[in-house]
Amino acid sequence: MTGADTTKQKHSTQGWGGLLLVLFTLGIAVAMTWRKWPDILIDFGFQLYLPWQISTGKVLGRDVMYLPGGPLSIYYHALLFKCFGVSFFTIIISNLLILAGTLTLIYRRFLAVTDQFTATLIGLAIVLVFACGQYSETGNYNFLSPYAHEVVHGLALSIAAIALLSSWLTKEKIRYAAFAGISLGLAFLTKPEVFVALSFGVFAAFILSLRIKPKPFTFKSFAAFSVCAFVPVLTFSLFFSAGFRVVLSPWQALFSRAIEKNPLYLWCLGLDTPVFNIKMMFFHGILLGTILFFLALICRRKMTQAKNRIFLVAFTAFLLALASSYNWADCGRSLPFLVLAAGYLCLIGKRPAIFPFLWSVFALFLLAKLGLYPRIWHYGFALAMPAFVTGIYLLVWLLPERLERFHVQPRLFRSTIALVLFTGISNLYLQSQYVYQDKTIPVGQDRDTIMAYKAKRSLIGPAINQALDWMQKNTPPEATLAVLPEGTIVKVLARRVNPTLYPAWHPPELEAFGQGNMIAAFRAHAPDYVMLIHRDSAEYGRKYFGQEDRFGRELMQWIGKNYQPVELIGHEPLTNMFFGIKILKKR
Repeated sequence: MTGADTTKQKHSTQGWGGLLLVLFTLGIAVAMTWRKWPDILIDFGFQLYLPWQISTGKVLGRDVMYLPGGPLSIYYHALLFKCFGVSFFTIIISNLLILAGTLTLIYRRFLAVTDQFTATLIGLAIVLVFACGQYSETGNYNFLSPYAHEVVHGLALSIAAIALLSSWLTKEKIRYAAFAGISLGLAFLTKPEVFVALSFGVFAAFILSLRIKPKPFTFKSFAAFSVCAFVPVLTFSLFFSAGFRVVLSPWQALFSRAIEKNPLYLWCLGLDTPVFNIKMMFFHGILLGTILFFLALICRRKMTQAKNRIFLVAFTAFLLALASSYNWADCGRSLPFLVLAAGYLCLIGKRPAIFPFLWSVFALFLLAKLGLYPRIWHYGFALAMPAFVTGIYLLVWLLPERLERFHVQPRLFRSTIALVLFTGISNLYLQSQYVYQDKTIPVGQDRDTIMAYKAKRSLIGPAINQALDWMQKNTPPEATLAVLPEGTIVKVLARRVNPTLYPAWHPPELEAFGQGNMIAAFRAHAPDYVMLIHRDSAEYGRKYFGQEDRFGRELMQWIGKNYQPVELIGHEPLTNMFFGIKILKKR
């Protein structure tokens, strides 16, 4: 074995060692938060109920309706349920495998363009901050039980596409472009915002190819890419019932004018307080730029002198103290500037850094979905994750490397930045664990168990357990059930089917499908039982369900005439701020 071969083998071994550390940390983080990731009431029930119904032969868009995303994730989970049984545990294992595969791909790609330390720090940041974190009262904003699996699956497919396009440009093999096209086509069947961000990454790849590669190679690759991109979309549309309508459904919702007036979406985009959010973005950007400037000046000094070493230690201690008291949940506000800087630095120089540049383009346009309020929590767990990774790559590797020409000592610079970043990552992880410590109540049984907040913090988990127990003791297994306005998880845990087309009654669904159509479907396929679960809809700018003509009043009046109350758990629901569940039986 030659010396070069020995060096290569050693580097490969070290690289896998860093990945093993990342995956080991993932295992520890998952074990410490086991089954605590979903929200027991909001959103996540869709992710179990719809695949369950599809696995029994129902058709999406004909027998059950779904608004937030495309059909790929639902049919994939339906296949899993068909093969391994209907359970939350089946989804957990699938998500863990996808997450581990995505982490491996990200790690290996960044290892190829940086070093083991940077790649490992990126992997640890994804695990400890995004993979299974929770920074607010509501769960679902993580990779193990997301509010919509389409965003997680779309993100994994997009990362694969970016990696394939990078290989296509570096190895000049058209087959990589073809596989990237398949990934893009599959991403189209997930979330529109993920597909759009990936499309900009694809556009950047082909523009870069025209600049650095022969034009015939680029044109042939684009042809192969385009053909392969249409294959998944056409296959699904032609071979699945209601295919075209289901494929286009999330796009219709995306361009709905009702979204412009929805308080929740205005808040998500930062348009509820635009001036404040713009000021905060620039404040965080300027503050970060000032810190980096002074750190670069300090690291230019020769550290052989004792006073210079003391000065560096003092400044590092100041930064660590600042990082310890800073609210890291707000660190996303500076991400647009970091991504723009990284993308620019990747392009300048003798040879462009292809993979980091394409990653930065994708990260920037994915982050744009958060508008003027870029954040790492809430929807940011997926939309801001690539931008957060770009920030680490810039601060720990790219910037120190480029500052070396100005006599900045890269090892000192990146070591200081890494300490500050690790402080922030640890801060976020502990903040998440603080939320999770109150999730001690098991809801459901065996493979379906979900951990909910203890009764002192929330009555939802214990109340749902009582409702499940009542349904089991007092209704036949074949009895049908509708839960209003939201609480689809109850139907899954009780294994009760909703005979109507619409599993939940949110304002976006009412606006997209039409309240009149939903009421007609409910009357035509009235369930044996109706369960009313308290849900505050103020985030949508609505009163409680049933108190407004535009939000369920007609349906609630019809239910009052045709159903009789048989059980009340807690307070009367949908009347005041107190939580309760009411079960009604068809007369």
